[in-house]
Amino acid sequence: MVKIDPKLLDEMAEEEVNALLEGLKDPELRTNPQFLTKVRQFLKDNELKTTARTMEPLKKQAVKELPNFFSDDEEEVITFRTC
Repeated sequence: MVKIDPKLLDEMAEEEVNALLEGLKDPELRTNPQFLTKVRQFLKDNELKTTARTMEPLKKQAVKELPNFFSDDEEEVITFRTC
């Protein structure tokens, strides 16, 4: 079995993605059923899923600080039990 350099495989994969993206920008190719079949197969082979939500902008999650359940005059005591 022939060993292929992983960097070379990565480069080939990037080129394949670039070619598909260029094809999707081309008005003729993006309506060509054969080309679209290749795009769908590429997505399926690489377990990539698209949905209507894919195009929604990402939202930052609001982060809240955890409440302090100890009043200022109480000491925090943590107890561990071993069995």
